Amino acid sequence: MEALDDPELVYPQLLDDDFTFFYSAASGTSRKVLAAMEETHTLVSYLTQNNGRVGCEEQHFVDCGGNPETFLNNTSGDLSYPDSHSDYLNYVEQTTVSHQDRWALRDYPIVPQIQETFQMSVERLQDRTTDAHRALLNQASDRGISAQPVSIIHGETVADYLRHIDHLEAHGALTDYVGIGSFALSAPDFKRDVILAVREALSPAVDIHGLGVSLRTLQKDSVIAALRSADSGGWISQRMRADEDPRWDTDKQMALRPGTYEYLEYTQELSTLISESTSQADGASTLSKFTDSELSTKRDWTRSLSGEAKRAIDSYQTASQTAFAANSGESTSRSKQSGMSEYTTAPSHS
Repeated sequence: MEALDDPELVYPQLLDDDFTFFYSAASGTSRKVLAAMEETHTLVSYLTQNNGRVGCEEQHFVDCGGNPETFLNNTSGDLSYPDSHSDYLNYVEQTTVSHQDRWALRDYPIVPQIQETFQMSVERLQDRTTDAHRALLNQASDRGISAQPVSIIHGETVADYLRHIDHLEAHGALTDYVGIGSFALSAPDFKRDVILAVREALSPAVDIHGLGVSLRTLQKDSVIAALRSADSGGWISQRMRADEDPRWDTDKQMALRPGTYEYLEYTQELSTLISESTSQADGASTLSKFTDSELSTKRDWTRSLSGEAKRAIDSYQTASQTAFAANSGESTSRSKQSGMSEYTTAPSHS
């Protein structure tokens, strides 16, 4: 596909917007880490509806839970959600508090498992998404929900995504905030092509959210500039066993600490990516609150954190400094004459 113009040049209005990253909270450990770190932007899926808000959010994103497993595990054998639109809206109403919050309209992913199992074409699945959007928007208007609804577009090809935009707009189901779905498992280059094509097709007044966008995709040219926000659960892994990293050997009973390390590593990498995008300088300061030394002089972010969170930050900073010194060729170990072993280094985020 031919490269599109840089969104920073096509839409200079985008320079005024900050890029926002929502950390997905899909497990008990992830919720504890995000709460301890006082993360202000979180995403929670309706599939984990019993959890609700983490509690420290400035902006909360409700995902409708329309991933393939939702439908493949449906015992009825139909391509349908396990409960009603009204049930979902009850949850949205309970967990969102202002226009700063967002909630995804229900959708139907376009992935091979769904197409093969339910024998549905791309166009038919797009129709189902459009119908669900219209129904939810109509019901939500009667409830007075203040949070922003997010339309979700789907496709197999770039052309599919653009056609779905037209279809949603023609049926009054295209909102001012549009999410891009069905590409979480796609290659970063394809994701970039879709994101930039969607940015080109939509009015600059419409914000775009990337669902399941990894750091590898955010590294691609112009992606951060084209998006208003993105989310991922990739910031935390299942790497919680002490035998996978000796440095965690003293934390066998403290799953919070390795999870916090991962959060800090991810946040640091994300901050670097955002700072490298010259149009998103403000976003970098927002997301580097624990790793940006200049910002740390402006506010004591650790003042109200728990003791365990503070210890995790201290340990992470020490390990990071050790790794930096080792990578720079500066020995951080005792001399061999002293018989002491080298320090261990911080694990790199995959």
